[in-house]
Amino acid sequence: MKVVTTHKNPDFDGFAAAYAYKKLNPDFEIVISGKIQQNLEEFLRLFEFKYLNESEWKNKIEKLVIVDNSLLSRVGKTILEMSKDAEILVYDHHPDIKNVDNRLEINSFNVGAITTYFVKKIMKRNIVLNEREATLFAIAIYEDTGNFLYNTTSPLDFEVAKFLIENGANIDIIHEFTTLELNAEQKNLLRILQENLESFVIQDYELTISKAEIEKFIGGLNVITTKLWDFTNDDTLIVVVRMGKKTYIVGRTKNPDVRIKKLMEFFDGTGHERAASATLVNVSVDEVIYKIKEKFPECVTPSLRAKDIMSYPVRTILANESIKRAYEIMQITGHGGLPVVEKNKLIGIVTRKAVDKAMNHNLEDRPVKSIMNTKLITVEIDTSVQKIREIMLENDIGRVPVLDKNNILVGIITRSDLLRATNSERRARFVLKKEDTEDVKDLMFERLPKRLINLLRLLGEYGEELNMPVYVVGGFVRDLLLGIENFDVDIVVEGDGLEYAKYVAKQLEATMVSYEKFLTASIFFKDGYRIDIATARTEYYERPAELPLVDISTIKKDLYRRDFTINAMAIKLNLGNFGVLYDFFGSRDDLNKGIIRVLHKLSFIEDPTRIIRAVRFEQRFGFNIEKSTLELLERTLEEGYLEKVTGQRVRQELEKILEEKKPLDAIKRLANLKILNHIFAKTYYTKVMEEKLKRLFAGFQELEKIYGQINKFYCVLRILLEFYDEQTLKEVVKKYGIPKKFADDLKVTEKKVGFVKEMVEKRVKFSELYKILGKPVSETAAHIVAYLDREDRKYLFDYLRRVFNTKLEKVSGNMVIKKYNLKASPLIGKIMNELFCKKLDNPEIDEIEELDKLVAKYFGGVK
Repeated sequence: MKVVTTHKNPDFDGFAAAYAYKKLNPDFEIVISGKIQQNLEEFLRLFEFKYLNESEWKNKIEKLVIVDNSLLSRVGKTILEMSKDAEILVYDHHPDIKNVDNRLEINSFNVGAITTYFVKKIMKRNIVLNEREATLFAIAIYEDTGNFLYNTTSPLDFEVAKFLIENGANIDIIHEFTTLELNAEQKNLLRILQENLESFVIQDYELTISKAEIEKFIGGLNVITTKLWDFTNDDTLIVVVRMGKKTYIVGRTKNPDVRIKKLMEFFDGTGHERAASATLVNVSVDEVIYKIKEKFPECVTPSLRAKDIMSYPVRTILANESIKRAYEIMQITGHGGLPVVEKNKLIGIVTRKAVDKAMNHNLEDRPVKSIMNTKLITVEIDTSVQKIREIMLENDIGRVPVLDKNNILVGIITRSDLLRATNSERRARFVLKKEDTEDVKDLMFERLPKRLINLLRLLGEYGEELNMPVYVVGGFVRDLLLGIENFDVDIVVEGDGLEYAKYVAKQLEATMVSYEKFLTASIFFKDGYRIDIATARTEYYERPAELPLVDISTIKKDLYRRDFTINAMAIKLNLGNFGVLYDFFGSRDDLNKGIIRVLHKLSFIEDPTRIIRAVRFEQRFGFNIEKSTLELLERTLEEGYLEKVTGQRVRQELEKILEEKKPLDAIKRLANLKILNHIFAKTYYTKVMEEKLKRLFAGFQELEKIYGQINKFYCVLRILLEFYDEQTLKEVVKKYGIPKKFADDLKVTEKKVGFVKEMVEKRVKFSELYKILGKPVSETAAHIVAYLDREDRKYLFDYLRRVFNTKLEKVSGNMVIKKYNLKASPLIGKIMNELFCKKLDNPEIDEIEELDKLVAKYFGGVK
């Protein structure tokens, strides 16, 4: 008999790899041992996958395949007993596997999940997968790569995940099972661990340990540890929990110097370098913690320093040398930047981008110091690579000079040096500094109504009562600092935002509406006022242009996910820190300078609608999009990311622009940046179109008086899509969710708008205009308004008011038939229409007198 198995207490990667192996080798049986991890157990309850528990297996095993595990000690006892004489084959992906048993033939692959390896083989064999199988494999890959953020993630993991999603893997289910919610018992254990946190510094490295002892087994300790780790944001966290006779150890670290896997090997455990675990029997918690602290120094490998990765000797340029000379040096050396030296001192850095721009403007003879960046950020030779990474990410720079103890330039570190040293980029850990905070309490009291101040204080007090930090964030903070009235309050809570919202609603006797999927809620007061509450969160995107998934995080990470620096500030509301502004990203400085800046390089790729939003904020406040942000915007646009966004999301951004005070300025800017052409491929912004839009916006106020509420988006769209060919127009209508009737009406109006314009200019009678125009819908009226000057618009508005207010008060079709003893016929309708036209031209006419004339005209002497 042939069996494929994995480690005891299997997770998604172990089970999925075993299932994939059986898919490739149908003559094998899947046998698992131990208690299945919680999220996998929930998944298997919902979806049917055939496998056997170890207790059900009674046969001798001739060939045994072990996946996601290379230690026999982690295989079930029954399986081992039944495979004493078996050929044993191992497939694993954990690094540095050592073969400690000659019986094992070990195959190890450099992938984030061993499932990836087997699915790749499935792809090569063209084996068909159903939706549930594709979803199982995808969850395994997402979970074991940490949503592709772990350093073990390989390009093959991305390739296979793409294949699985294209073949039916359900994103919603993947999200559900990779972000498992804790049950009541798990939440209680998490609370105990939060209370028992203790931090140590061992050989200059921070180590946080938490412990707990409970009587019964509670599954999902890995998930609980991850949640706790997110909460504490510690470099290295070890959780030690005794459940009955067994003591479980789970470790996590962000520090590349710390090897968690090696630490767990002292307890016969295993895992990855930065995430590993172990299980012991009849060993006390305190004994385990003592040994962790004792062995921790042996598991630390000091990281590389600046001196280890820097490029040297450094090619420099003198401050008074020409830009042309800098250009020549860069051409020869391939350098992207040069340190600028004057009197043997480093005074700045000049980049290739600055040099290229200067050359394009024929400034090659100017001194290089005229275009250098004087904002010098340097490191010392003993600065760690981790610290250098933080400096480069937080300051958005591509190179850092290295100085020795005498402040002499000895080297330079570029992004390439950093990448070579670390194999991949990491997100820098967020650290709060004094310069990141400012007291704006007095400003709040000065600019906010007393009622709102009192509400904000209460919201802070409720946070204190629940032991949760509470912040007001986003546009409210931005506009407070700008002195703009904005009472739309968005609250972010570090903790359970839904629990906090429920508590607030109860205390203030308000109504709460929750959106559990997004960890948010809205509070509605009796007078209609509303505040929105969210859990501090980090967003990560499955694919560019898609809506993000969310998970619990800290306030800085929550702010980091936002669109622009000016919207990435928070004010704390808790009693001890009420009115403290948190500004981690130089947001206040950007606000003062009047610039729109993204928070990171992938911002537009992750959410391309930010391209449109950047223009909206730029035009609203009279700001400028910062140069590097503009370059990122243009690059993202050229690479076609905006086209990947759903039409509905693009439409929402355009509708918001039309509600701004100067929408035409924003549309013009969209056109100048070629954004408009990426939204509507065959729209060419010209001076003629601009004049039409000016007239249209000038007429909106009167149109709203006549029609009540109008759809400005449809009105503007009439001009933007004018003279489109029918096929392209159909595609636009479909993408942006526009009624088919819109396209039909547009084409009809295109044909007659010139004739109507001529009639208006000649001031023809209203009755003549009515024969062509009738009672137009608001979009058609707006379309015509775009062709008329001020006086002509006034005439059209008079016509529209007249046509919608004119009614035949004494005459109806039935009345005509009865009074003149006529039979129903089209002539009756013609009489009614002519009578209406007469009243359009002269509201004071005698309806009965004019009716008599018309009846006589069409029916002779009938009375």
